[in-house]
Amino acid sequence: MEFNQATLKQFGTHLQASYQKMVDFEVPAADPVSTAALPQMPHFQIKNFLEQALTKDLNVTVQFNDFDHGGQTTIKGHFKQRHNDQIIFTTDDHKLIHLVTANAIRYIAITPQKQS
Repeated sequence: MEFNQATLKQFGTHLQASYQKMVDFEVPAADPVSTAALPQMPHFQIKNFLEQALTKDLNVTVQFNDFDHGGQTTIKGHFKQRHNDQIIFTTDDHKLIHLVTANAIRYIAITPQKQS
């Protein structure tokens, strides 16, 4: 059983990397916010920030653990909760929609609002 899980995980990582290579031409030319891996936040802190982001509809900056295969990119966007308690993350440019679990988040911060 362990062998099947390891093989499936390896296949999933390979599939994600291959998919990313195919769609790289769609990635905007803008510089990423950060490529350094930020520290893993404690689960209670992620849960607290996630609850605030959901209830107040805040713009957040996030790094996901499951993106480690391609390096770390800090992504800005919003979290939404579906009626069946699924959490969806959508980037500001709407090019990425990600089904999220709290343990998939490496780092989360509330993005400061620009003042006009």
